[in-house]
Amino acid sequence: MARFILGHRLRALGERHGVVEAVLYRLDRAFFGTLLWLIRLLPVDAASRLGALVGGTLGPRFRKGRALEDNLRLAFPDKSEDEIHRIARAAWANAGAVFAEYGHLDAITFGDDGSRIAIELRGDIRTLRDATHPAVFVTAHQANWEVSAAAIARHGVPLAVVYSPPTNPLLDELLNRWRTRLGCGLLARDESMRPLLHALRKGTSVGIVMDRRVDSGKDVALFGHPKPTTLVPARLALRHGFDLVPIRIERLQGARFRVTFHPPVAVPEGDDEIARAVRMTESVHALFEQWIRERPGDWFCSKRLWPKSAYAVRRGRVQQAAATTPPANPSPARELTDG
Repeated sequence: MARFILGHRLRALGERHGVVEAVLYRLDRAFFGTLLWLIRLLPVDAASRLGALVGGTLGPRFRKGRALEDNLRLAFPDKSEDEIHRIARAAWANAGAVFAEYGHLDAITFGDDGSRIAIELRGDIRTLRDATHPAVFVTAHQANWEVSAAAIARHGVPLAVVYSPPTNPLLDELLNRWRTRLGCGLLARDESMRPLLHALRKGTSVGIVMDRRVDSGKDVALFGHPKPTTLVPARLALRHGFDLVPIRIERLQGARFRVTFHPPVAVPEGDDEIARAVRMTESVHALFEQWIRERPGDWFCSKRLWPKSAYAVRRGRVQQAAATTPPANPSPARELTDG
């Protein structure tokens, strides 16, 4: 989330002066707190639809809209610009729905006798049978990725979720207040390693959304481009004998979802832990690619995923193609002179 929302034009001033920063933080907190309170007054599906409408309308105008479209161009090089814009609008609409659904996470998780989250199991997931055997659950930013925690908690599995806190600590506190309705603990990503290990050692499973770029990670291909990726989930699974379980979330209609637990990722043979972790992460990425190709508009990717060089190469190819492609419908005069 941006450093300041309402006061974005005063960002530089806020970064230099703590008093201005504190005021802007409070403005953002008051704005989003009021917005979520008003959303809470709406029925669940109406709130989700309103969020999607606002997100799809305003999202493409944000500065991050360019990053999202650049990611889509690299992921889907064969799609036209019109298709890229359409997918991007759908992704922003989904993001708007996700935000609106924060105000109704308790209803989504427990309302309507739990029917808003359909759960599908593929294969034997030991942890869901016996919560005393923790697992490392991984997913991508698809549909409403928050509800994956609710699906795990519904099976009575103690869970701690790693998340990326917004820069504004007041917004962090606000959003986490709503997240508590999911029935899990929360671990801030920047400070997560030690408490994450502690959680696993005491029998608590962990959940990680891992389709983002992690500059300290290893290059693992995603859509054919090397992406700096965290190996932490795979290494935890290897080092401690935990299952690495991919989870897919799909939006069905409105604020209703399907959460699919896939079989644990196969553990490759070998003595090199890093090489084995890379291979396991490649398997996870392959699933992400499959899911995203099937429902690209459900994937929210508003931050740069690949090295800057990959985007530069892509733009160069597009510019070269545009320069060498003849007009689609040459005028009669041009056709006569060419002849």
